[in-house]
Amino acid sequence: MTTHAPPLVETDDDLRSRGARWLRVLGRVIGPEAGVFERQLPFVLVYALALVALTVIPTILVDASSLWLGSAVAALVIVLAWALPWHRWPESAQIALPVLQFVAIAMLRTGTGGIASPFGSILFLPAVMLAGRPGRAGVVVGTLGVAAVVEVPVILDAEAEVTTQLFLRSLFVAVVAGTVGVIVHEATSRLRARNAALAALQVEQLRLNEQLTADAEALASLVRETEASRAHLGSVMDAVTEQAIVATDADGLVEVFNPGAERMFGYTRDEVVGRRSLVSLFDHGQLEARYREVFEVDATAAAEADEEALFAAVAAPTITSGVLVRDWTFRRHDGSCGTLQLAVTRRIDGKGSTIGYVVVAADVTLEREAARLKDQFVSLVSHELRTPLSSVLSYVDLILDGPDPLTDEQREFLLVVERNARRQLRLVSDLLLTAQLDAGRFTIAHQDVDLADVARATLAEAAPGAEGAGVTLHLEAEPVHVPGDAMRLEQVVANLVSNAVKFTPRGGRIDVRVAAAPAGGAVVSVADTGIGIAPDELDRLATRFFRASTATQRAIPGIGLGLSIAKAIVEAHGGELTIASRVGEGTTFTFTLPGA
Repeated sequence: MTTHAPPLVETDDDLRSRGARWLRVLGRVIGPEAGVFERQLPFVLVYALALVALTVIPTILVDASSLWLGSAVAALVIVLAWALPWHRWPESAQIALPVLQFVAIAMLRTGTGGIASPFGSILFLPAVMLAGRPGRAGVVVGTLGVAAVVEVPVILDAEAEVTTQLFLRSLFVAVVAGTVGVIVHEATSRLRARNAALAALQVEQLRLNEQLTADAEALASLVRETEASRAHLGSVMDAVTEQAIVATDADGLVEVFNPGAERMFGYTRDEVVGRRSLVSLFDHGQLEARYREVFEVDATAAAEADEEALFAAVAAPTITSGVLVRDWTFRRHDGSCGTLQLAVTRRIDGKGSTIGYVVVAADVTLEREAARLKDQFVSLVSHELRTPLSSVLSYVDLILDGPDPLTDEQREFLLVVERNARRQLRLVSDLLLTAQLDAGRFTIAHQDVDLADVARATLAEAAPGAEGAGVTLHLEAEPVHVPGDAMRLEQVVANLVSNAVKFTPRGGRIDVRVAAAPAGGAVVSVADTGIGIAPDELDRLATRFFRASTATQRAIPGIGLGLSIAKAIVEAHGGELTIASRVGEGTTFTFTLPGA
């Protein structure tokens, strides 16, 4: 059964509905919703009762003409109230009706004995009605009307003796009428103000109810959308099987564990959610090392840290850096270990407080092992090949420069051996430099370097190869001095020029420019008219072992290390390497270096 709460504000209709039937009828006659006609009915009814009393006690009547005149005026009041369009006129015009009532009462008193008339109290009806009107004019008119009604019989009766007692009585009646009028006026003014306040409260209540209804509907819609979004998010997370998606609370307790996480860690969702901390799945020794690094404590404090503290070491950097991505060693349910790449994102509420974390993990065990083996292989091959190649070149130089004469054919054969051996030695040097970069053993010997000299020396060395390929080299250089390693910078320019020669068809042109940067430092560019590079490959061009599709399609020799090495050397000098290219039009490599 549905029950309805009572309204916050009760109207006059609500109050009357709980009263007697006669009170409801009276409210419709004299209430605020009553019209001009209804407000005259109390006076007319009382006046009619006075006439009925005269028929019962005819001895009261002393002047029939005054009585009939008063009755005519009373009838005129009700006719005017009913017939005239009062709603079109100012409300102050309605004062005329109570004034006419005073005239009718005065005639009634004159016709029934004057000052001895038993019907004098009727005069308080129009006085009260006037006092209840807005403004103080009604009180003044009512008081003067009462005084006039009291004095009319005396004025019209020539035989009446005006005594002090009569004057005092008339004055006292006027004072009482005025006092009653003031009281009624104040009471009705307060009641009117209360009703206005209640009406305003009702309007506000209706507005609030409408707003509450709208807010409730919006909230219900938002709840439905949130539930739908959560269900959709859950289905998306469940569909992800290659990555582990884990959500935790602020202390690291697992709240969400998707199927990808189940496959990666070997635990079921029920075994982890609400039962285990995320860091319980990581290698404890690595967590302690991270704890010492983040919070700068000793090994003893790290060993005594609980899971919440260790999780703080994992998640704390996200407060300042946003998303934290790094490798971690994890332990599977069967006890085996692996490497995962972990991205931790902090979740916050509307006040900026941490409410939890979202963790996305990918198993990179095989990738990291392959990278380790590749680096190990590169380092091993580099060292194993460098020594014999250096030895071959030494013996070739001895033979070429030795005292024994060589035939032209023998010298040509030895030069081919030297050229290929040096090419292989450069390749080995690139591999060795790559290994040094990975191991962090790459160093720069800073000194004052004139990049114009570096460019001239590099182009002089590359000129024979460019001439053989049918490519024109052009140098435009101004002296620019920067702090750096001359040998390494020459290696950068040499790699860029050799690449340009390889990728520029016969008849093409390579422009090398060296100039001072407007903000200090130097700008070096190598521009060719070669085959160009596809736009979607530019970002990966300086990646180790990456080769552009245009190179593989044309079977251009190379292993994809030159640009990665050039970029590493430039960045080690504090500079930046950029690439711009259009397929079929050419490529421009530009690197900038800071000044002293």
